This record gives sequence, structure tokens and C-alpha cells, in this order.
Amino acid sequence: MNKAASPIRVLLVEDSPGQRALLVGLLNASDSFTVVGVAGNGRQAVQETLRLRPDVIAMDIHLPLMDGYEATREIMQRCPTPIVLISASAGEKKLIDALAAGALTVIRKPGGRHADPDERETFLKTLRIMAGVRVVTRFAPRVPPRSSTGHVQKAPAPGAAQVLAIAASTGGPAAVQTVISGLGAQFPLPVLLVQHIARDFVAALQDWLQRTTPLPVRVATHGERLAPGCLYLPPDGFHLLAGRRGFVELRPALAGDRYCPSADLLFHSVAQAYGAHAIGVILTGMGDDGARGLKELRDRGAVTIAQDEASCVVYGMPRSAVEAGAVVQVAALDEIAPHILTLIPA
Repeated sequence: MNKAASPIRVLLVEDSPGQRALLVGLLNASDSFTVVGVAGNGRQAVQETLRLRPDVIAMDIHLPLMDGYEATREIMQRCPTPIVLISASAGEKKLIDALAAGALTVIRKPGGRHADPDERETFLKTLRIMAGVRVVTRFAPRVPPRSSTGHVQKAPAPGAAQVLAIAASTGGPAAVQTVISGLGAQFPLPVLLVQHIARDFVAALQDWLQRTTPLPVRVATHGERLAPGCLYLPPDGFHLLAGRRGFVELRPALAGDRYCPSADLLFHSVAQAYGAHAIGVILTGMGDDGARGLKELRDRGAVTIAQDEASCVVYGMPRSAVEAGAVVQVAALDEIAPHILTLIPA
């Protein structure tokens, strides 16, 4: 007889007694979880994390004494633990700062008895998935030196690269920030970015990247011309594609889409429009989105780069791309930007 799997040990951080009781009841009603502790403020959350060593933390954003952003940063520096941030409202700019500090994702806080059952199921499913994610200690981000190439081996140069396409998911905001910061303000190529993120947080991601990286960051509009040295994000509910060379195409999400925005669709469109005149990068993330599209890019002669396992928060998307034969070069996170710069003519 197989022994049943142990319940996932959850630390719940919520300052509202009513909301805390609701979430404790929701978790305890599932055989998958056991609530090992609760905290009513961020300072207590750090202390309880160090004492209890939970499998996963569900933490509100707005907390007394120390808010969820600061608590996330301190926990990830002192006792790395999977953190799911929960919020009653979306679109708050500092949520992206929390993701960069080490939170794995941000979801809406499930409501009471008459709330959308999908929100409650998403809450439980997200905790279940994130509890199994390997997390690493997070320190203050650093900008890699432009002159450093470390152990990265120089790949064959692409045919006069004209665009850079990047895809990321879990752990992606901080990884994207590191790469874009390392490219410098004079980077000459337009950058197309697909980042899996909760709906309604695109504006927050744009604002954060605009404040913390040297490139201008825009939410793309359909049919606009790509500008050199500009980073483009898709609006909520749309896939970001390269249309005819030099232009953006947006495609509305369909009910059957696995991901929106889709890394596979981005890389496929870049392969069609640019062929060997492109660079494709796949960063930390859960799942396999991007592997097929990146393989098409490589098959057309583009240089393709995957983040290595040691520097990934989740080695899912890069692993799938490597296993699919889609990757020319595997590199540590802080070596990706210097490597890209070696591919750009002086």
C-alpha cells in the first residue's frame, strides 16, 4: 500500500481576521494542505518562516509593520521559500518589485462564499504548483559588466541581427531586468518580450522595467514600426508577434490557447519575419512554452540562448528548449547580456 503524500505546509500571512479565517478554512478543506502557521504582519511573517520552514507562503501585499514587498525581500535573503503574493486588486506598480525580490507569482485574493469559484481553485492550484519550485537566495540585483564574457563560448554570429526576442515565465521579471540592464542604453536592436504574468499587471511590469533598466519600454500597438533600442510588451489578452519585418503584430488570445502571451508564437513569428537575422533568448519559467518556436528560429540560422539551470528560479522552459535541440548557447543569467553584445557589430 502506497503511503499518501504529506500535505503541503502553508504559512498564511494576512492581517484581516475575517479574510484570514476564510483562507485557513479554504486550505484546511483540502487534503493537499495543512496550515502550519499564520502571521498578521510582514515582520511576523519573516519570523514564522525562519521558525516553521513552510513549503510555501501565501502572503497579502498590504500588511502592517513590514509590508509584503519588504517581507518578500527579507525572506528570500534569509530563508528562501516559495512565495505567492495575493492581492484584492490588480495593477499595483509595486507588485512587480515584489516579483523581482523573489515572489514566484501574484494572484487575486479569493473572496467569500459567493466569490468566483475559479479564483478559489486558482489559489489552491497555484500554491500546489509553487510549493514544488526550487528557489534560490535573492540579493540586490547587479548589472553585469559589459566587458565580461566569463565561461560563455562565442557562438556563430547571426546574419546582421535586426531583432532580439526574449521569453520568460516564473522568476522572469528579475531575469529580464538583469539581461536588459546589461545591454546598456546604446543597444541598437528592438526587443520583443513575452513574460507570462497575471492579467492586469502589464502596466506595472512596464513601469518597473522603465524605472530599472536603460531602455525605453512600451506596450505595443498593432501595426506600429519597431524602434531601435526599444523594449516592447504585449497588452493584456494579446499575443506579441513580429509582423512583416520591422513592424509589430498583435493577435487576440483564443479560448484554446495554452499561454497568452505565447513564447512559441513570438519565436515562430520572428523566425518567419527575420530568419537568421534574429537573436532568441529563453529565460527561467515553468512549462515548455517557447521550445518549438525557438527550434524554428535555430533551424533558420538565428542564434538562440537559454538560461542555465543553476541561475534559473524554475528550469522548465529553458530545459524544454535545450531538450528540443532549440538552443545554440546555454549561459548563466549574468552572462547572457555580455554574450548578446558580442553578436552585435561594433
